[in-house]
Amino acid sequence: MTTWCELLSGAEVVLVGIPENGPGGDAAAAAALNGARVVFDDPAAHPARTLAALERSVATHAVLESARVAALAAEPAADLTDLSALRTVLHIGGPAEFGEVPVVRLDLGADGVVVPAEAHDPHDAVIAAIESVQPAGLTREHTAEFVARLDDAVLSSMLFALQQHDVLTSPSVGHEVAEVLTAAGVAERHHAVVERWLTALTERGVLARDESRVLGADLVSASTVDEKWARARRLWVNGLGDAAVVDYFRLNADHLPGLMAGTEQAALLLFPEGRTDIADALYRHTAVARHLNAAVAAAVRELGEPLRVMEIGAGTGATSEVVFEALAGRDADYLFTDVSSFFLTTARERFARHGFVRYDVYDADKGNREQGRAPGSADVVIVAGALNNARDTDATLRRIRELLVPGGWLLVIEPTREYLEILVSQAFMMTAADDARLRSGTTFLSRSQWLEALASAGFTRVHVTPGDDHPLAPMSQYLFAARR
Repeated sequence: MTTWCELLSGAEVVLVGIPENGPGGDAAAAAALNGARVVFDDPAAHPARTLAALERSVATHAVLESARVAALAAEPAADLTDLSALRTVLHIGGPAEFGEVPVVRLDLGADGVVVPAEAHDPHDAVIAAIESVQPAGLTREHTAEFVARLDDAVLSSMLFALQQHDVLTSPSVGHEVAEVLTAAGVAERHHAVVERWLTALTERGVLARDESRVLGADLVSASTVDEKWARARRLWVNGLGDAAVVDYFRLNADHLPGLMAGTEQAALLLFPEGRTDIADALYRHTAVARHLNAAVAAAVRELGEPLRVMEIGAGTGATSEVVFEALAGRDADYLFTDVSSFFLTTARERFARHGFVRYDVYDADKGNREQGRAPGSADVVIVAGALNNARDTDATLRRIRELLVPGGWLLVIEPTREYLEILVSQAFMMTAADDARLRSGTTFLSRSQWLEALASAGFTRVHVTPGDDHPLAPMSQYLFAARR
């Protein structure tokens, strides 16, 4: 056991920023007995005011709550504050860092006695927990075969939809891209999507190019399209997910004329009559969703208490509900956010039994301060399949890093290749990108682009799962576990 007097030995000026009617009073008394000058700081003061008090008082030691230390470290004014006199920060609570200043985390004992908490970095335990999650009954070969068959079905539907407008119907006749878009009646806001179709069709050898012109192909029959979708469906339902998922993509393929023209809304196909059963099948009941959601929950389960979790773009709560179960009985605060009040209303009803969950609107394309989000206000940020809809991923990642305490975790689930099935469905409802996706002409960032973006935003330790030999690797959906 260690006393406050021992911990504050040699202190000249001690700033006490915890309540006086408890440990704060004990710390102040010990400092005074040691001959130090004591400065009290309001625990609820703005972090900038506390930084100013540290500088003004020339404090050599500070006694603070751990969350307060994290807020000070994240405060922009910290870089402009002269803290050269500060030798030690003693803090009570969870792990925290404060630049180059030595910090000592304390546990409270009986009768005002404190003890330095055992140092514990959960990094290795979190990664081990993530990798312990394994799917059963799947092979990499089966998953790869499904991906190939689904791509084949989608490419056939793309070409079939275009050929219905009497364009690209002959291998000997070429068309300018603008001519194809006009002939197919593509709404201007969807030009980029159909241009990506043409890129996919030529890259996969279904169509060919003659300089700037796209050459057509033999006519695709409706029966050929049906046969290819049926083949993909048989592989999918054999262990990869509910039939409703493939049926949803096939439904979109059947509605491509209206989607291209802008006369039909992709959102209404995903949420028919406001129902979420199709979205549930997509984000809850597939093998890859179950695997990655379980990995996120396993990671969170390894972290200490109290734990502040913020989920961005939580949507239908597919990831949330798995994490909620992992947090049952824990000292946790979970902030469930989405840009849509529809999802918040649904979640409040669906998850009413979880008393540790709060709900609020958060727009990943806007600044934190204008939305009332304080720096260092989260120990963990979860984003499952929502960052691909951010306008500028790089800027969004920087804002997320600001939300995290030093050492905090960002858990991101994202697809990482050009998913042809998305190009005939949700691409018609996605926000236009203004980052590496715009420059590369793709819908999603690749795995390497994600790693570059995370590093550029200041995340220094990133673990990616599943590995290349994993049964679900051909799906190219990954969990990026990144530390601030």
